[in-house]
Parts: sequence; structure tokens; C-alpha cells
Amino acid sequence: MKELKKSDSQRIKSKPTIVDVAELAGVSFKTVSRVINNQSYVGEATRARVLEAIDALNFVPNMGARTIRGGRHMTIALLFPERKSQYQMEVQDAALGACRSAGYHLIAESLAAEVLQNKGQIAAQLSDLRVSGFIVMPPVCDNHELIETLQELSLPYSRLAPGEHLKTGAEVVVDDAVAVRTMVDHLWSLGHRRIGFIVGNASHTSSRIRLGAFLDHFARLAGTVPLDMVRQGDFTSSSGFEAAASLLDLPNPPTAIFASNDEMATGVISCALGRGIAVPEKLSVCGFDNSPVASLIWPSLTTINQPLTEMVHAAVQQLIRPRSNRRVELDLSLIIRQSTGPAP
Repeated sequence: MKELKKSDSQRIKSKPTIVDVAELAGVSFKTVSRVINNQSYVGEATRARVLEAIDALNFVPNMGARTIRGGRHMTIALLFPERKSQYQMEVQDAALGACRSAGYHLIAESLAAEVLQNKGQIAAQLSDLRVSGFIVMPPVCDNHELIETLQELSLPYSRLAPGEHLKTGAEVVVDDAVAVRTMVDHLWSLGHRRIGFIVGNASHTSSRIRLGAFLDHFARLAGTVPLDMVRQGDFTSSSGFEAAASLLDLPNPPTAIFASNDEMATGVISCALGRGIAVPEKLSVCGFDNSPVASLIWPSLTTINQPLTEMVHAAVQQLIRPRSNRRVELDLSLIIRQSTGPAP
């Protein structure tokens, strides 16, 4: 084992992490996790080095992953990206309610972009948490470094609405592509043939899935791919406003605009009304998520309902009942309100 020098003790925080143990023992943090969890595939000499490092650093292992059945850690952590969003707040509210109903506490843990690029930093941040498991929300639920780290540390997790199916861990899934096709069919049935589409934040796998579904389905209906009707947004109202302005400035502007989330759709409506364009008489607008704002704005927003409460409840059950279904699929549905109407 590496000799514990003064420089090491100065570097190591007062509360050492699994990464500190791994570095001192000269092994990977995955090996440390195996020793802590009494797993095989670790040689006796290596195991002794790890245990010596644990003792030297006074490291207290996170026993959360092994106490879920005993219920000694009645806490679940929600993992989300550092950048805050309305969607994240809605997921957090739903998770709080689901945890309370199950007799659990909830903690919210944000992950910085630079942390998500380094498995060692992820391990250092998460290994200190005393929780029964993690709900991993978009877009970090599709971050391979994060998921691999949770696997290697034997920490239970449920991925919420992931864009990519994995064989490991639990997940609660929805079919964004089917929902997008349903919305396009709704607009098509109203006579709309020039339909604009605003893409969400590029870091979200769902943004790529929704865009792909829109382009593919529109091509099936119209025989052409409407690339000139696509604009990039970032899931904020201001980006929806700017994208709508660009679309409405076209020589032959769209008669309907489909935004990839409700927040961007509110920006579209604001832009249209500011130009004197009546919604839905002159422009139909629709969104995705059925967030609270969808029923509060005027005109109320036609959107795709994403059953967040049910999704988060399913994720909590996957964590507190390890034998429950490891893959739960829930349906998205079309909610027709006042913001869509016949093409002018």
C-alpha cells in the first residue's frame, strides 16, 4: 500500500471518500466497492491493502446499498443536472410526494457537468450519501459515466424516462416517438400542412428522439422532410419566443408550431400574440409534458401529458421493493385544449 504522507493527509478531506481509499490502496474504486460489499474476484493481498487504507483514513463506507431491505436508511436521492429547470422542479415535487407516501425522505443532489465527465468525481460525490437508492432524471439518466459508476458501487437506482434502454438497473420509460406522431396526426387532421417544430436542449436524448419522430412522421404524411420548419430551442420560454419569431418571419410561415415542451410553447404564444397573430385562429400552438403552466396560460395549451406523478411513484417502488418490475412503461396521452384549431 502507498505510504500515507503528510501531503496525502492535507489533500484528503476530513471526510474521506471511496476515491481517496482507492488512490491510497493503489486500486480502482470499483475494487474498493467489491471489498466493502464482500464480493468475490478480489485477491487476498488486494483486499488486505484496501482494508488497511480504509483503516488508515478512518473511512466509513456508505452502507445504503446494503440496507435497503432492512430500511435503516429511509432516504432516496434525486439526481439531476446542475442547470435548474421547471421540469426538474416538477419531478422533485412528485418525488417528494411519492417518498412521503412510502415513509421515506427525499434529498436532491445536483451533478455539475464537469463531475459527470469523470467517474472518480461521481463516485466521490455519491459514495458519501446515506440513501436507499437514486432516482436519476433526464438528461443525466443517459450519462454512461454516471450509470456505470452506480453499477460499480452497487448502488440501487431507477432511471426516469431514459432515451436509451440499458440491461442494467431499473427504469421507468415512456415512448416519446409515439406521442410526437399522435400530436402531428392531431395537427394534420385540423388541416395543417406547414408545421413548425422547436427542438429541445441538445443534451437531452429525448430532444433527438422527438425531432427524429417529427421528421419521419411528417415525411410519411407529406412526402417531404420539413427541415426549413425546424428551429433549435433549449426548453426555456425565451428560446421558444426566439424560435417562433424566426419561423414566423419566413416568407411562407407555418400555420402550426409544435414545441418540444410546454415552457417553449408559452414563448411561442407570447411571440404570436405580440405580433397580433391570434391563437389558434391564425396559428395553432402545442407543447409537450402537460406541466402546470399548460392549463394556466391563455389560450390553454394543447399538449402531451407525461404522467410524472405515476412515473416517479413507480421509480420509488422500484427502489424500496427490489423484487418489483425492473422496467415499467407508462403511456403518454394527447390533451386537447384551446391553443389548436383548424388551419386558416
